[in-house]
Parts: sequence; C-alpha cells; structure tokens
Amino acid sequence: MTSPQSPRPHGRASTGAGLDEDTVHLPLAAPEPASGSRRAMPGPYPERPPFQPPPPPSAGGPPLPERWEGTGFRPDVQGMRAIAVMLVLLSHAGFGFASGGYVGVDVFFVISGFLITSLLIKEVFDTGTISLVGFFSRRARRILPAATVVTIATVIGAWLWFPITRFEEVMRDAFTVIVYAVNYRFVVENTEYLNADAMPTPFQQYWSLAVEEQFYLVWPLLLLGVLLLAKRIPRQALNLAIGVIAVVFVLSLITSVLVTESSQPTAYYATHTRVWELAGGALIALTLPVWRTVHQALALILGLAGLAAVIGAALLYDESTSFPGYAALLPVLGTMMLIVAGTGRGANAVSTLLATGSFQFVGKISYSLYLWHWPILILAPLGLGVESSNLLNVILLACTFAIAQLSYEYIETPIRNAGLLRTHHFYGIATGVLCSILSIAMVLTLTLGFSRASDDGIDTDLATIEETESSEELERSLSEGLEIDKAPHDLTPSLTNVGDDKPLIYDSDCHLEFEEIAPPDQCVFGDAESDTTVVLFGDSHAAQWFPALDSLAAEHDWRLVPRTKSACTPVDVAVENSQLQREYTECEEWRHRVYDELDKVRPTLVVVSASDGAPTLDSSNRNWENGWTTTLQRLTSAAEHVTTLTDTPRTTGMAAPECISLHLESPSQCIETDPYSIKDLERREIGIEIQESHGATVIDVVDWFCLDSRCPLIADNLLIYRDTHHISTPYSKSLATLLHQRLPEL
Repeated sequence: MTSPQSPRPHGRASTGAGLDEDTVHLPLAAPEPASGSRRAMPGPYPERPPFQPPPPPSAGGPPLPERWEGTGFRPDVQGMRAIAVMLVLLSHAGFGFASGGYVGVDVFFVISGFLITSLLIKEVFDTGTISLVGFFSRRARRILPAATVVTIATVIGAWLWFPITRFEEVMRDAFTVIVYAVNYRFVVENTEYLNADAMPTPFQQYWSLAVEEQFYLVWPLLLLGVLLLAKRIPRQALNLAIGVIAVVFVLSLITSVLVTESSQPTAYYATHTRVWELAGGALIALTLPVWRTVHQALALILGLAGLAAVIGAALLYDESTSFPGYAALLPVLGTMMLIVAGTGRGANAVSTLLATGSFQFVGKISYSLYLWHWPILILAPLGLGVESSNLLNVILLACTFAIAQLSYEYIETPIRNAGLLRTHHFYGIATGVLCSILSIAMVLTLTLGFSRASDDGIDTDLATIEETESSEELERSLSEGLEIDKAPHDLTPSLTNVGDDKPLIYDSDCHLEFEEIAPPDQCVFGDAESDTTVVLFGDSHAAQWFPALDSLAAEHDWRLVPRTKSACTPVDVAVENSQLQREYTECEEWRHRVYDELDKVRPTLVVVSASDGAPTLDSSNRNWENGWTTTLQRLTSAAEHVTTLTDTPRTTGMAAPECISLHLESPSQCIETDPYSIKDLERREIGIEIQESHGATVIDVVDWFCLDSRCPLIADNLLIYRDTHHISTPYSKSLATLLHQRLPEL
C-alpha cells in the first residue's frame, strides 16, 4: 500500500494556515459598523481613548504619536490564503504539476508575520503597550480548539489503523505537537538515515504551526522590549522595531541559505531558518503607511509579478529543489508584493480577483482545510484497506472540504465568538490549557491504557538466535516463508520494536552518520588482542552484516573493526545525499581516511559491502567500474584477504514490517503487492566482475534471501527485513555460519 506524497523534505510539503484579527490561522470577519458611527479601519480591541504618551520635556522634544490606521478586513489576503492552501492540497494529492506546492508554507508565513504585526503595532499606538495576557489568550482560543479536535481524531485514527511498527513514534509526534516542538522532532527524525523510508506521520502538517507559535512566543516580547527602550513613545518604538526586524530578516535568511547547503531537513523545519519569512511580512506591516501611497498602476504590476512568483514557484519547484535557502525568496518576495499591491491606492485586477467569492470561501475555511487534509489522506486508505491513488485522494479532498466547513461552523466560529472568552482573558487561556490537557490525556490513554504493543514487544537477544547450519536448511525456511499464511506470534524482532532493531555499532557510535568523517576510536569487537584483524567496510548495507561478523569474531577470536558510514558507498565515486540535498563530500573524505588507516593496520581480512543504488553524481557504468577498480586496488594492497558481499534485495513499495502489520492474517500478500528483489543489475554485474578480477572472494548472497526470484519476508519466526532495504539483526545473526563457510580461511 502506498501513501500520498509526504510534506517536504523527502517529498515533504506543508503549510501554515489562514489568519484573522487575532490569530495567524483564522480568516477575518468582515466588520459591521455600529449604528451612528463608522471606523475606517476596525480593530480587534474595544473602543478606547487614544493613548497619550508623557508630554515631551521641551518644545523640541518628540512629537505626539500619530494614530495608527490598522489593516481591517483584507479580502485579497483571504484570497492569498486560498491559493496557498490549494497548492498544498494539490501537491499532497499527488498532482505532479503542483509538486512545488510546498511553497504555500512560505506564503502563509509572510501573511502571518504581516497581519499579526499589524495588530500588535496598532495596539501599541492605541494603548501604549502590548497586553501579553490578551495576546496569548487570543492565540489559545483561536488556534487550540480546532487543532485539539484534529489531534484527538488523528490519535484515534492512528490507534485504529496505523501500522504497529510506527504507532509509538506517531504518539511521540502527537505529544510534541501538543507542546509545539514537533518541527524540531522532525529535524531529528528526517536526518536519521534509517528513518528515510518510514511511512509519513499523520501529524506532519503541524510543523508549520510550531514554527509560528515559537515565533509568536518571542515577537510580542521583543516588541514590548522595544517599546520600553523607546520610553513608550510609539513612533520611536516603530522606527526601532523596523531596524530590529530588518536585522532578523537578514540574519535568518543568511542562516537559511547556509543550513540548506549543509542539512536541508534542518533548514526546512527549523524556526531559525524560517523566521525571516515571517519577518518579511512583519516588515511590510511596520512600514504600512509607505505602501498606502503606492500608485494604482504600480500596484497592478506588483500584484501580477507577485502572483506569477508564487504560482511559478509551485509549478517549477519539485522535490529536487534545494529548499528553502535562496529558492524560498521567490514565493516570499512574491507574497510581499501581493500584500503591497492590495495596500496601495485604488483597486487593481489582481486584488479584485483574490476578493471574489470562491477565493473567499476557500480562504475562510483554510485553517480547517489545512488541519484535516493530511491525516485524512494518510489514514483513510489504511482504514478502507485500499491503495492510495490520485483519484482516491481527490475524493478524500472533497470530503475534507465538507469536514472543514463543519469544523469552521461548529468549532472555530462558536469559540471565536464566545463573549465570555473574548472579554475575560483568563478564560481564553484556560480554554487553551484545557485543550492541551485533553490532547495529552488521549495520547496517554491510548499509549498506556490501551497500548497496541504485543506482550512479546521486548528487545531481541541475539544470543538466543539459532544460526542456520546449511544451505539446505535455509532453502527449506525460505520455501516455507513463501507460503506462510499467518504472521508468527513470536516474530523476531517483534513488529512493535522493529524500529529499534539496529546493529550494535549504531548505538555505540561506531557507525558514522552523515556529517562525521573521523574513524571512531575504541570500536573494536571480539578479541581486541588478536593478531587476526577483520575490518567491515562500507555503507549501511555493510553495517547490516555486523551481527553475523560479531558472532564469528567472538567464536573465532578475531579482532573485528567496523568502518561503516550511512549512505556512503565504499566504491570510490562522488555521491549525492538525498537527505542533505547536496553532494556528499563527507563521504569521500571519510572513505580516503579509511584507506589510509588500512594501509597502516594491514588487516588480515576486509569485508566489503555496498548498496548498488548509490546516487552517484556521474551515473554512468564506466564511472561505477572505475570506482570499484580504485577501491579494490587500495584494499588488496593493504589487506591479506578481501571479501565482497553483494547487495541484498529491496522493495520500492511498503517496507516489510509495515506491510505485515497491516496483513497479519495474510503476510504472503505483501510478497505480491510489495515484492523485494535484486535491483541495479548492471551495476551489480560490473562490481562482481571487477572484484573477481582483483582476486577478491565474492559472496553472492541472493540465495540467502530468494528462491526462484521470489523473496519471502519471514523465515521460520525471523523477520528478514527491518525496512525497505536493510535486513534485520536477527536474520543477519542467523546467517553467521553460512557466511563463515564462504569466507577465506584465516
């Protein structure tokens, strides 16, 4: 079963949502003038006399502040929200032409910064201060009720339908959603190589809300500090605030560019690399009087250019775009131009278009659309037991519009208009606290009280794993695995804990992740004093053989030294890193350090394995051939023996543990729908030919996994794969004897 495209990075795109007078997420309600009076620019606060600062010390002192004219209802902004959320929905529904729809998040960040800053600076001019209690009360009652309902519904849906392999991780996602830290959880999760192929979380859309809430936790405090520095003189505070937000814009943009070059997932999800986008909107808000003088003709040009920039980015960008960084400037500047266009004198065609009924309707329910669409796209196919498809996603999005309208009418609007909550800030904050308590209670209830974890969900003891003694015995196990009609109750590792099933060298920091280049010290296994040194060298497809070699090292008194690094092929070629979204320069540097170390150590045996699907900068077969030649020359000159293990089967569909967890009564169905097989056959043959020509012992492992080109997922009670392309540690351990039979005699 496949799932819809997940939000960037790694196919991930997500967005913020609409705003209103009190929140960055809900639409403005059109103002109704009181009888007998009319305010040109209605605001969210009760009528009160304009704030009067202390009189200046002398006639030459600062002038009295001018009254700040707010933004009022902006139908063009409502229309911009509609465009942004539709781009996101089309992207998530799998429409290729909108693959860059993740730029909707940038649109919403700019809008958020603009509207909330407009309201805060108006409050400064109207009252001479910022009521933090009032600000956070409005945030709580506007954002949390709808978000809480969606969170609880998603938790229940995940408990009912999500694969048990991912359930505990999803509950952790839910908790970080509640405390508005989920974006940094995604930073960690998406830089973990072994998590790269995991099913997307149904809480993915909440990351942008976390970014916004973190920003709004700081921005009012910063404005209040600026006001105090300006001795509560609003005009001076305004000028100082412009300078502060301009510095924030520049520094955050520079940080975004630099971090995008080194770690794209971090740049995508982190607040410090995104805050410049909100600052861009804030800068427009603080300089609003300037933009009100823009001529109608110039406003039209800015509107057309801004709309073209936003739509163009959505159409031109895709998953391969290095984003945010420089690329985010296009939708951000485009949104800023659209806001300026709608602020200028007179009407223009773009702002008029955005104010039409269809745009207003979608913009009005944009927050609920945003909250509901992603869990519906992820969970509904699982609940229905069907494959995700573009047609199904269109149907689900149509249902989402209906649900969003109900959510707007019966959750957002009543709480937004509740008189008690509007007039007593304590009750607004209490509403937010209650929402958080309800969400946490649901997570704890389903995680602890009604846990889906099986009783055998304990860590695997590799010492208890029996090793297969002969090829005939293994063939029998594989043959039975092809015909299995029910998942064993004692499946090892358990589906509950398969996410933690990693070779020991991962947790002991002996396997290097992306940015590490120095071979680790004190990473010696087996007999540290032995004269027989065996080095395991390669990427994670080499690391997966560590359990088997570790067993052999303990049995035969070898000195085992692992030299493995995630996504870093031992083949001497330049590679890209799909998660970092750039050339993987750390890989080349690490590889040559290992070469040099081997020259000094002079090991008895080097065991090499690599993924044949390494994303090389030069994808030609000649480049792959030259890379293997260089690697084998270095290894054979340094080691007494060199053994290569061919690559293991993989799937382009759902990972075996997840598929089995969804088909416990018929796991053989997964062999048909999401089969594992040997990939990249040309590279495989090239590698074997070069290895044999340099005198290496080549062990073709295909017979340890497949019979007649069919590859089972379970052998006896052992789960063969931990994800889409790595074998489980128990299965690796079970092959130790067979591996020893094929290794050179040491």
